[in-house]
Amino acid sequence: MNKKLIAALLALAFGLMAPTLVVAAEMTKSEQAKPPMHTAKCKSPCSFNVKSHDRAEVVAILQEHAKTHHNGMVMSEADAEAMIKTVESKK
Repeated sequence: MNKKLIAALLALAFGLMAPTLVVAAEMTKSEQAKPPMHTAKCKSPCSFNVKSHDRAEVVAILQEHAKTHHNGMVMSEADAEAMIKTVESKK
């Protein structure tokens, strides 16, 4: 009887401890350094905005947006780069 009770208590303790270990492992992963977020907004009244961790992707999207939504406007890479703001990730 005592052996069964002890085994049941140990099983219960392990069952309650296992999820805690999983949560701790996930928190460690989430605390790793994240790449910065790059964001850009089109001037009013357009209100288009784009966000990405990839700066080159933001440039390409801005150039495509200008071409398709602003009467075929050709935006240089330098102009697109000038519109981008970098936001560091929070821990």
